[in-house]
Amino acid sequence: MDKLNIKLLAFPDAPDAVFTDAVSRIDKLISPINYTLTENNPDVLFFLSGGSEQSAVKLVSEGRFYILIGSRHENAYASATEVKAYLNDQNIQSVLMDEEDPGTAVFLNDFILVKQALKQLNGKNLGLIGKVSDWLVSSAVPSSILKEKFGINLSVIPWSDLPHFTEFEASGPFLEAFSASTCIDLTETAKVNELLSDTIQKRNLDAITVECFPLVRKNSVTACLPLAKFNNEGIPAGCEGDLTAITGMMLCRELTGIIPWIANINKVTDEVCLFSHCTIAPGLVTSYSVTTHFETGVGTAIEGDYKADLVTIFRFDNKFSKAFIATANITGRPKSATACRTQIEVKLTPNEVKLLRQSPLGNHHLVFPGDCKSLLNTACSVLGIDVQQ
Repeated sequence: MDKLNIKLLAFPDAPDAVFTDAVSRIDKLISPINYTLTENNPDVLFFLSGGSEQSAVKLVSEGRFYILIGSRHENAYASATEVKAYLNDQNIQSVLMDEEDPGTAVFLNDFILVKQALKQLNGKNLGLIGKVSDWLVSSAVPSSILKEKFGINLSVIPWSDLPHFTEFEASGPFLEAFSASTCIDLTETAKVNELLSDTIQKRNLDAITVECFPLVRKNSVTACLPLAKFNNEGIPAGCEGDLTAITGMMLCRELTGIIPWIANINKVTDEVCLFSHCTIAPGLVTSYSVTTHFETGVGTAIEGDYKADLVTIFRFDNKFSKAFIATANITGRPKSATACRTQIEVKLTPNEVKLLRQSPLGNHHLVFPGDCKSLLNTACSVLGIDVQQ
C-alpha cells in the first residue's frame, strides 16, 4: 500500500528541538508503517511553527491535493491558514486540519485508501456497449472528463460491432449459478453472458456499462443477470449506458472492494425513500430468485432481499463537480409489482430528502452495505468534488 509523504515545516534555521517531538506527534495520528518523512513531493504539509509559509508554497504544484495540518502551538495553525489561503487563490485543492481534532486521524487513514484507489483506477478501461440510453438526459459524460478526473479510458462499442449473442454457446457455469433459482429457461441469457464476457476479454476491459434495451426490444432477452454476475465477480457492470453511475461503481470497487448496486429512485417522501433495480449482485442479497425484467416482463432479473441493514447511498453529477452522500437504515424490503425487482425502503434525514427533491443529481444512485460516508467524503475532497450539504 502507498504511504503518505509528510513534510515537516518550521521557521528558517529552526533548531533541532522544534522537530524532536514531531514524529511522536505524527505517530498518534497515523501508524509509522503508513507514512514517510520527505523533503519533496509531499502529500501532507505538517506545520510546526509560524514563519514556515515560504517553505510550504515552494513545495506545492497545480493538479495535486494537499493536507495541511497545524496546531495551536508555536503559531503552526496560523501558518497553515495563510498557506491554505494561498492554495485557494491558486486553485490548488487542499484541506486544512487541526492536529488535535480526532477527525484528522480518520481523514489521514482514509486518504491512504483514496490515494491507493485513485492510483489503481488510473488507466482502467471502461467499455460503453451501445450508447447512453435516451432517457438518461443527465448521465452522459465526455470521455475527456473521465480521463482527466479519474484516468479512465472510455471505449464506445456499438452493438453493430459485436457478434450476435446467438452465435455463442450458452455458458455452463452461468447456467449452474442461476438455474436453481428459477424455472425460466436461461439459455438465451447465458449466451448474452458469453457475448459480454468475450467482449470484456478481447477488448481488455475492466468495466462495462450496457445499453440494455436494444436486446430487449429486438430479442426479448436482457443483460440484467449477466451484469449482476459480473458485479458479483468483481467486474463493475452497469446498465442503460449510465457513465456517471459506472464511474462511481468503479471508484467504490477500488475504495472498498465492493461494487455497489445501481438503483432507481422510485419515491421520496418525508418518511421513506424507495430504491429499486434489476441488476443487483447476488452476494448483496438473500433469498433471491430469478424472475422477469420489470419494464418489459421478459428476460431475466434478480429479486432478492438486501442483506445489510445500514447502507451508504451516493451519486455524482455528470460533470463530477458535485456528489450526494448519505447513510441510511433500511426500513423495508417491499415486493411491489410496480417497481424493479429488488427493492429497499430507507429513512433519510429531512435535509437529504430536500436535496433529493430539489437538487437531485440524476436518477440512478449507488447503494452499498455499511457506512462509507467518511471515506467517500475524503475521496470527493481529493477529487475536488463538492458534497451536497
